[in-house]
Amino acid sequence: MKIVFMRAVVFVGLALPLHAAPLTESTFTEVIKEVNIVADATKSATPARVNDLFKAPDLVRTGPDSRAEMTAPDQTVTRVGANTVFSFDTAGRNLRLEQGSVLFHPPKGLGGGTIKSGGSSAAVLGTTLIVSATADGGFKVIMLEGAGKVTLPNGESVTLKAGQMVFVLPGGTSLSPVLDINLDKLVAGSLLINGFSHELPSLPRIKQAIAGQNAELASGKIADTGVLADNYPGANGLNTMDDGNYQNAAHPPLTPKQLNALIDASNPAKLTLGTPGGRGFSPVIVHQ
Repeated sequence: MKIVFMRAVVFVGLALPLHAAPLTESTFTEVIKEVNIVADATKSATPARVNDLFKAPDLVRTGPDSRAEMTAPDQTVTRVGANTVFSFDTAGRNLRLEQGSVLFHPPKGLGGGTIKSGGSSAAVLGTTLIVSATADGGFKVIMLEGAGKVTLPNGESVTLKAGQMVFVLPGGTSLSPVLDINLDKLVAGSLLINGFSHELPSLPRIKQAIAGQNAELASGKIADTGVLADNYPGANGLNTMDDGNYQNAAHPPLTPKQLNALIDASNPAKLTLGTPGGRGFSPVIVHQ
């Protein structure tokens, strides 16, 4: 059995091809409940509306149970979750996440952007992914389809495939080990994917990835353990995804005795077993 975890810094970056256009503005294509644009110059908040142009360095701030979708001129889709504070930088493809969760879907071949959260940075290349800030100043990166790469400023990197996540830890210089997550349960419960009036462009590819993982689950090659991914031994013990986001970690097989030993050896106060379909439910999957 091999369990992978890696550490990383507090800025998330999306590594981009050199030909990718700057990502400094986007147009609101959907606004749900409380979504405000906070002007950088005056700090005044204005309710966002569909077709409004959002430009750096202003902020987008969402309230509880609120969401927004923006589409850039190059068709990069940014979905902003509840209780999120987010902005573009004034140059390049740099994105700052102060709190909350965002989903990014750049067209194939365009890469993404550089995300900054807290006080660290990492380059992330991928076609559809979720980035979620953690309360300690770090963040997590979740790959929804295809494959992507997370690279730290010191050059350390890890490749993620669909259904995998990695933590970027505050003040760290390495990545946490990688957790495989139950993609079906993540997608079913994510308002960043299902909470909009129209389908995410990459949803068919996400469904293909789900089908592949479900086939492995059905064959017994992998199995859910019932341990929350955010609290899995070696993770940062934080569960800060919004209410609609939960995931199941997937890993090489652990017997009940081994699993209990891992939990006991970690921080028991931060480890809980979820219930299927419940908020934050993230059982680790093991390879049989």
